[in-house]
Amino acid sequence: MRCALDLESRLIKTAELFAPGRTGADAVTWLLDDYPRLVAEVRELRRRVDQIDREEADFDARLEALQSACRALLDL
Repeated sequence: MRCALDLESRLIKTAELFAPGRTGADAVTWLLDDYPRLVAEVRELRRRVDQIDREEADFDARLEALQSACRALLDL
């Protein structure tokens, strides 16, 4: 099903910036079709960043424990 949309020219120009080789309605259509993939990638990246943050916190805790143990050995 196709329907005509009345879009401001700035919206079409923006869509053309993000849709290489496409112009006008083709650019808008491509951008709308690609949007779900983009959202999925952003969600995956956020999940990965959260995982890295957890790993970093775990590493920091282990490093602190190791440094504490080394200080205790030096105090002997």
